[in-house]
Amino acid sequence: MVRQEPRWRPFSNPAPLGNSGFAVSTFVSALHTGAIGIASGAPPNIVTGLALFYGGMAQVLAGAWAFASNNGFGAVVFTSYGCYWMSYAATLIPGFGIADTLANMTADMRAQSLGIFNLVWVLQTFIFLLGSSRSNWGTFTLLLFLLVTNILTCAGNWTQSESVLHASGYVGMLTAIIAWYNVAVDMLTKETFYFELPNPAIAPHFRHSEQGMVEHAVQSPFFEGAIPQTNAMRLEGRTPGNPYEFVATMPTTAPMGVGASSSSNNGTRFTPNSSNPDKLNIMSTGDKQPQLAP
Repeated sequence: MVRQEPRWRPFSNPAPLGNSGFAVSTFVSALHTGAIGIASGAPPNIVTGLALFYGGMAQVLAGAWAFASNNGFGAVVFTSYGCYWMSYAATLIPGFGIADTLANMTADMRAQSLGIFNLVWVLQTFIFLLGSSRSNWGTFTLLLFLLVTNILTCAGNWTQSESVLHASGYVGMLTAIIAWYNVAVDMLTKETFYFELPNPAIAPHFRHSEQGMVEHAVQSPFFEGAIPQTNAMRLEGRTPGNPYEFVATMPTTAPMGVGASSSSNNGTRFTPNSSNPDKLNIMSTGDKQPQLAP
């Protein structure tokens, strides 16, 4: 009996799901925080379901799929904020006892507890913002506005200032709109819509700093349009969050069809495409790590 090697099947891009869950939960929560279209101080319990399932569970799943897709940054961000929304929902569910504990605290103690909760997310979001500084403007802008939202929420809770909390609600609405824009960038492609929305990269042209991005792209399963050939696999497309297009030819022995070959004598080399300066040719070169041609 001949044993067949399992065929690799690329994962779909989980970013639209993660950003959608984040955008919807953030928008509804921001309306309550900013008292926009609702009375100030109204109970935010309507957010519980969204925070638990769409903002929470959906983002955790998106993070897990990002892990499987070799997207470590997206995996950590989506999983972290999915857990944030779940933990927020827990404060609104009576069975956890958190709401009763907060209600029995003095106003100052409750404000300090909520302020500390928000403070750790200020620090976490700041780290994520630094990690996105060479990605694309959509991701960077989203995390920047989210950082401002968290700072205002932290300050508003800690100082018990309704005006600051209302300001955080307005900034939170803008944050959700930016997240929806990122969803549209990924969903409205040439295959599904009449044009694509811009989301330029922050990093300079590949001649200066593309090596790291190219190495990530080559190891990523997000290549589109895999076409089997006689003794190689040709991959054409682009990776999410990366405007540079790639044309790749690799041995069929490469694990999962991407990255370096399973043979110890195969590697990958990148050279500029003569017909299009924004394209790179990817070729097998030996036992070296992926590198840019001089």
